[in-house]
Amino acid sequence: MNRILIFIISTLISLPLVADEIIITGSRISSSDFYDIPSVALEKKADFLLQKVRLSNDSRDPKLRIREVITTINDLLRVAKKTKGISLSYGEGFLTPVKINDGGLKFISDGKREDANHVDIYVKVRITKDVKKQIKKLTHFISNAKLHGRTEIDEMGDIGISINNPQQYRYDIIQKVADENDKIRKILGSECQVVVHGLEGRVQWERISLSELMLYIGYSLETRC
Repeated sequence: MNRILIFIISTLISLPLVADEIIITGSRISSSDFYDIPSVALEKKADFLLQKVRLSNDSRDPKLRIREVITTINDLLRVAKKTKGISLSYGEGFLTPVKINDGGLKFISDGKREDANHVDIYVKVRITKDVKKQIKKLTHFISNAKLHGRTEIDEMGDIGISINNPQQYRYDIIQKVADENDKIRKILGSECQVVVHGLEGRVQWERISLSELMLYIGYSLETRC
């Protein structure tokens, strides 16, 4: 078992660790999905609660529309900077901090109306022990947004969560797998060998509660006696 673990770790050292912040939206894992997850997984609290919001504007002048939305975002950034734990990001799947001048924000034309544009961003709050308090903080920040001109703000979907660089927990998961397999080998006896397949894969995740994730690697186990 130790030789297997050493081999796996040595082959994984060269794999790059993605440091992106990952968005996890949607409902908690279903019972059917739960049984598809390997028996050894790591439960971990997420880093942020997040709410996707849409800033839309239908001023007649296209330049005025963009300017009013940008002014609104600048005010949101200013208030977020003064509010502990609150920040703004954008992206699909992976999150990037909102910066007005980096060219990343996409103003999308409304398909039904030519005189309207919108941009989607995420309002985030860092998760603490009191999750309900942080949800109130998040919703209060959004409901008290200072809107400029004809800008409107709407919440899009339910509250999601995000985690920074889930790949950093790879070796914690592998260690749990190794510990579990040592127990199995001791129960089965010295005449049995435990072989692990699939630990070279990347860390995957499922949402298991309002603020928690289950991190795992899709491995399989083979016993030879």
